[in-house]
Amino acid sequence: MTSETTATTPALRAPALRAPALEPVPVDGCPVCTAAVTKREAARRLGGVVSLRSTNDVISQHPHRRATDAKEVAA
Repeated sequence: MTSETTATTPALRAPALRAPALEPVPVDGCPVCTAAVTKREAARRLGGVVSLRSTNDVISQHPHRRATDAKEVAA
């Protein structure tokens, strides 16, 4: 080992700091988002990390229609 390698080794072993995860923003007027936010707040109060992640997944992954989406017209 060279002195240069020895000098950089401690930096390579330093623990990585995790940035706090951003939570998904619910869509106004969406009943699924509203229910998930209520459940997320309860999970946060009770310290339920798994429930908290689960409700964040529900908010971020269920579909929403955008005003710019093409709407099917009944024939």
